[in-house]
Amino acid sequence: MTTGREIAAAQGPVGYTLAEATRAHRAQLQRRMERLGLYLGQELLVVDIHQHPGTTQAELVQRIGIEQPTIAKAITRMERTGFVERAADPRDRRVTLLRLTEHGEAVVQAVLAAWAEVDRAATSGLTETEARELTRLLNRIRDNLA
Repeated sequence: MTTGREIAAAQGPVGYTLAEATRAHRAQLQRRMERLGLYLGQELLVVDIHQHPGTTQAELVQRIGIEQPTIAKAITRMERTGFVERAADPRDRRVTLLRLTEHGEAVVQAVLAAWAEVDRAATSGLTETEARELTRLLNRIRDNLA
């Protein structure tokens, strides 16, 4: 008997393979983020806030392209776990600024290293030329679907 996965792979081999690769990539990255005390996706916020200390949630939404409620929930969770702190803007007390705590700053390099490790694992066995071509093709697929 044919499974749903087999049918999906036959009907849309590119999409199916892309989804499987994405699932494996996310699983590898999630394991590394868990070791740092982060949920997958929070590492993007950590690195962005590191690059833009004193940013606002609205600015994060613009730069990262994630919905505001999702950002708000992640920031609240990251504040509870000690990665981020909020402070009122001294020029406008209605505005809340975000900064990494010492704990948040301490994981930035580990996040960058994890991204690089997973990328190396994903492209192991590929030449540099093949990896660049894969990136080019994936960008084209993304653009086609945008």
